[in-house]
Amino acid sequence: MKVVLASSNKGKIKEFNFLFKNSGFEVIPLSKFSKIKIPETGNSYEENAYLKAKKSFEISGLPVLADDSGLEVKSLNNEPGIFSARYAGNDVTDKKNNEKLLAKLKNESNRDAKFVSVLIFYDPEKKIEIYTYGELKGSIGKKEKGAQGFGYDPLFKIKNTNITMAQISFEKRMKVSHRAESTNKMLAELKKFQNE
Repeated sequence: MKVVLASSNKGKIKEFNFLFKNSGFEVIPLSKFSKIKIPETGNSYEENAYLKAKKSFEISGLPVLADDSGLEVKSLNNEPGIFSARYAGNDVTDKKNNEKLLAKLKNESNRDAKFVSVLIFYDPEKKIEIYTYGELKGSIGKKEKGAQGFGYDPLFKIKNTNITMAQISFEKRMKVSHRAESTNKMLAELKKFQNE
């Protein structure tokens, strides 16, 4: 079954292709249909995922997977949250977002954080709308470490370790990440639905 991934983020596309391997689903990036950038104007991960899914379905006519994810830092009232990709402004680099986060945490001792992923499978023709949630707890390091991953991975230390997400292999990240958790839950839901 073909499903459109409502993302132009190369890192996310790589992760979803890996996570959906051998699932019976062929994941096609939205960029195969349109170069449109869908505005994330919602007030929650769920709203943003839904907005991306709805627009992607209108463009492609195929079932859609849409993820909205972010980093929540406890001492910053869960910033950057839904603004994670544009924390330092629109169309900025991961490095700029990381620099802003480090500056805000400069004198902060509580660096507890978590990655959050909300995933929706959306197929209005079959009246299917399924949401799943994943998270990964950890903390924010004082400097970037590692060259793997993207986004805040070089700053995010996995709970009970001194290792960042950017210091572990892609395969290991795909076992422990917030996106892996939400995707594995989604695959289980879709399997149940397929067996009905």
